[in-house]
Amino acid sequence: MNLLSFIKDRLYFIFYTILLGCLLILTYVLVILEAGNQISISNIFYMIVLSIFMLLLFLAIDYIRHYRFLNQIVRMKQEPSLTFEFVEIFMNPVTKEQKTWIELFQQMNQATITQLQEQIKMKEQYELLIHQWVHQMKTPVSVISLLIQEGKRTFSDESMKGFLKELGEENDRFRRGLEIILHGARLQRFSEDVKAEPIDLINLVKQVINEEKKQFIQRTIYPKLETENENFQVHSDRKWLHFAISQVVFNALKYSRQGVGDTITFSIKEKDRDIVLRITDQGIGIAPHDLKRVFDPFFTGENGRTQQESTGMGLYLVKEIVNRLGHRVSIQSTVSEGSTVQFLFNTNTLHER
Repeated sequence: MNLLSFIKDRLYFIFYTILLGCLLILTYVLVILEAGNQISISNIFYMIVLSIFMLLLFLAIDYIRHYRFLNQIVRMKQEPSLTFEFVEIFMNPVTKEQKTWIELFQQMNQATITQLQEQIKMKEQYELLIHQWVHQMKTPVSVISLLIQEGKRTFSDESMKGFLKELGEENDRFRRGLEIILHGARLQRFSEDVKAEPIDLINLVKQVINEEKKQFIQRTIYPKLETENENFQVHSDRKWLHFAISQVVFNALKYSRQGVGDTITFSIKEKDRDIVLRITDQGIGIAPHDLKRVFDPFFTGENGRTQQESTGMGLYLVKEIVNRLGHRVSIQSTVSEGSTVQFLFNTNTLHER
């Protein structure tokens, strides 16, 4: 805190002291005149000088007393990540008023810490419940899938096969919903659940395509893989990156024209020092006014309102995951022509982290 700011804060005291000095001089003049004596200008000048000296002396002593404490406050204000523990270490109150304020801050800090601890405990319990529930639900989902496959082999009735097909589709939606919930919950502890390793991007894309093979067949959509080389390696986390690419592929399948033989193209190229993965569909596209919000949580847009399984969380999770992995993702789209989602990998990004 500079001297000018200190003086501004004490202007009321300076004015009070000047007023008091003027009253004392006026009293001195009246007393001298009443006694019939001659007023001494030198005495009045001496009183003025003495008053100013005492005022400056008091301000200097007060400034020295408060200088360290006020400078500590200024420095702490400039700290980018200020915690009360930091404040307690550097605070050195010199007056009773300052000590009272520090004690009040300590009480407020303790109350805040208690509330935060309760909130953190509730959040951890909620996350644990979500994880347990999702894992418990995975078992019946797998069992239902096995029963559907067995039913298709056992029953020859077309109506029953149609029923089993619809049941399988609903089961797949349930499974994908569970995956979104699970990864959304795990995102809170992302740093504890990430493992950097070199990944063969072509192999990972092929794995995703193979896992969605049934969806490609049912929807009569064909995957097409275009690469310049046979090996593109990026440093990332396989599990998280697999989930992000899977979400984009499922969106491409969901919003492509069904049953007309459209293509979803997977293009992997090297651009400068980066590796680019583009997933392009020939679907219905995204309206221009929705395009800038597709990565927002719970945003479904015009297309999402026509899809019952749209949650508005898929692309949001993709964006969050890719950003935390140190990569980049963007999307371009033209209505009635299709969309392109682009992943941009700097090959050493996560490795350097």
